[in-house]
Amino acid sequence: MRNVMGPTLSIAISSIAIGCASSGIPVTPAQLAETEATVRSAEAAGAFERAPDLLQKARQALGAAQQASGRGDHKIAHEHLLETTTYAEAARARAETEGKKREAAMIQQQADELEAKVIQIQRQLQNP
Repeated sequence: MRNVMGPTLSIAISSIAIGCASSGIPVTPAQLAETEATVRSAEAAGAFERAPDLLQKARQALGAAQQASGRGDHKIAHEHLLETTTYAEAARARAETEGKKREAAMIQQQADELEAKVIQIQRQLQNP
C-alpha cells in the first residue's frame, strides 16, 4: 500500500503552494489533469464501494476547483485542487485498506477450514 503522502500528493502540494504564493497564477491543464487522475486512481482502487463519502468529497472539491478556475479565482481553485487530492488519496487509501482487510478475512477463513479438515483427518486416523 502506498503512503498517503505519495508522489501525487507531494506534487500537488508543491504546485499549489507555488500557485498560491503569487496570487493570480491560473490552474494549468496539467494540474487539473493530474488531480483528475488522482480521483480516477481512487475510483480504480474501489473507492466507489469502500470510501464513497471521501470520493464524493473529492469530486465536489474538483468541481469547485473547476468553477473557481473558470471564474478566474485562481487562489481558491488551487486550494480546491489540494482539497481534491487530499480527499482522493484518503479515499484510495481507505479503499485499499478495506480491500486488504477483506482479503485477510478470506485467507483466515480458508486457514480455519483447512485446520478443521486436518483435525477431522487426524480423528479419522486415530479411530479407524
